Amino acid sequence: MQTTVILFFINPHSGSVRTPWHALITEFFSGRSVDVHCVLLEKDTLPNQITEQINIHSPNLVVAVGGDGTIKLIATALLSGTIPLGIIPAGSANGLAYELGIPSDPTEAMQLLLTGKPITIHGITIQNEICLHLADIGLNAWAMKKFNRGNVRGWWGYGWASLQSLYYSRMHQISLQIDGQSMQQKAAMIVLANGTAYRTGAIINPEGSLLDHHFEVVVMKKISLVETLKMLFTHQPFNPDKLVVYKAQQVHIRCKKRIPFQIDGEYRGKVKNIDAKIVTNAISILAP
Repeated sequence: MQTTVILFFINPHSGSVRTPWHALITEFFSGRSVDVHCVLLEKDTLPNQITEQINIHSPNLVVAVGGDGTIKLIATALLSGTIPLGIIPAGSANGLAYELGIPSDPTEAMQLLLTGKPITIHGITIQNEICLHLADIGLNAWAMKKFNRGNVRGWWGYGWASLQSLYYSRMHQISLQIDGQSMQQKAAMIVLANGTAYRTGAIINPEGSLLDHHFEVVVMKKISLVETLKMLFTHQPFNPDKLVVYKAQQVHIRCKKRIPFQIDGEYRGKVKNIDAKIVTNAISILAP
């Protein structure tokens, strides 16, 4: 029987709890026909360094142990390749893992690496970066900025940052060009959505899918408690006067002023211009 080679990239800085991932992984795969290699990521690790490790170990499977930012980093090195990506959720917010139904329990997530089936999802290139789940400008990006600068990690830290963002929310004058159609819009937030929901459970894009050949542009035209409750607790249609969803292959966003911007949970500063387009068959990911 041929030995399977699995290469784990572990982000030791992810999440609010420090887990001995190397020991857990080694123990779980002990006695199995699996050759395990673990690489600890530094905060400034670049995609080409991931590629170097992949070339050294020639794995059958590459696994990201971390949150959405870690997954994004590893996925960048695997784009349009033949090696599938596995995920062990270990971040403060594991939105893509939640979207795919990957269990948060470490043992169950490792078991899935042996039993899961690869599915091929699309992505979005935004400012020459890949987005696999959700990116946005405005309200939520401002919350990510506060969260990343805060001392409290995990759900408490993100929840506090989100409350602050609601208090300090403001409207922005934005020009949109979606697949050649132009419009002017005032918005508190615009989401470029590959997936359907934030890890908090808030459903921002109920008609979305990782498996189709388009993404959605979600425009929050007004801050609304009713619409927020719909996102959290129901699948009811949104009020089109407050929130509207457009399907897109390509979008250009122009802002009158610089606005906070985040991709897959990673704050990217303030921007005035965004260019995004679909990437079909971007990457294969193990899922239940």
